[in-house]
Amino acid sequence: MPLKNYSLIKGKASNLAIDEDDSPHLEIRIEAAGVSYRVALNVRSSVPPNDLLYRKQDPFFHPLLDEFSALPEGKLNIGQSFSKLALDYVRGNFVQREAMKIAPFQRLGPDNDLRDYLEPIIRQGMADQRTTFYAFGEAWGPEEGEVDKYFGFVPANGIHDIHMNQGSPGRFKVTNSPNQDGALFIHFGAADRWAAIFLAFQSQDWHTDIHTGHPMKTRVIEPRNIDPLKPGIAIVAALINPAGEDDGQESVTLLNRTDVEQNLKGWRLMDRDERIQPLHGRVGAGDTIRIHLSAGPDNPHLRNKGGVIKLVTPDGVIAHAIGYKKHEAAREGWTTIF
Repeated sequence: MPLKNYSLIKGKASNLAIDEDDSPHLEIRIEAAGVSYRVALNVRSSVPPNDLLYRKQDPFFHPLLDEFSALPEGKLNIGQSFSKLALDYVRGNFVQREAMKIAPFQRLGPDNDLRDYLEPIIRQGMADQRTTFYAFGEAWGPEEGEVDKYFGFVPANGIHDIHMNQGSPGRFKVTNSPNQDGALFIHFGAADRWAAIFLAFQSQDWHTDIHTGHPMKTRVIEPRNIDPLKPGIAIVAALINPAGEDDGQESVTLLNRTDVEQNLKGWRLMDRDERIQPLHGRVGAGDTIRIHLSAGPDNPHLRNKGGVIKLVTPDGVIAHAIGYKKHEAAREGWTTIF
């Protein structure tokens, strides 16, 4: 069952608190359209392994950032009204599993724990009211008459689950779903610079069902002699902006990184709007294959203003996903290398 109130809170940060109970969080007070909210950022898992996976990326680039900027301040229901802005770590190319690191909440010494990595950039954003925070997760409240236990505003109101929300086992499996992951984005308006914070639990599986977000029972790609977190077949290039008419002329180039031939039967390419093109043929060990995208409105298309290309296995696993920006598609007839 997906999150009940998958939402975005957009506003200015005015305060920061640290709670250090059995499930510690960085607590951020956000002011948005005259309403106060609390953003509860997980910094430790309540079940082993306790240390989180994290990725702080500064600067950060993604095609959706311009659409974030155009949104009004306040609390927005992403699941109902802004579904195309939903985050998906596995399918949306916001963050790759191999790019994340493991960190404890607190450890003696400088620059060696989550508090050291995250607190300074949050405080930097708080210090300048030209900076805007964007928190994706599960919203709660307003709880009429209830006082927020960290910042004292009334009514209590906020957002939590600012982390990956799929691939969870056990009792947390009930909230799994694709397209509902949490994250924190910070736009430093004075410098027009974006930063992003992504969090996940070590217990979460990154091979998830495309419909339910539950962990997959089998893993299709098991290449030998390479990092198992990286895809055996990868997207390495694309002709996004062909000379002349785009429809039917765009292409995606795949690389077989493994040491054995791969059969592409059942594999698919998918664009940002989840239009699908089935693949066929075979690609030899270490070889590439160029896939021409079929013409027509129901087939995948590579948007010249920025988009996403996804490679899907026969079992619905996103083997690889690439996001590209407008300038990477700007030169007509040139192939973009990823």
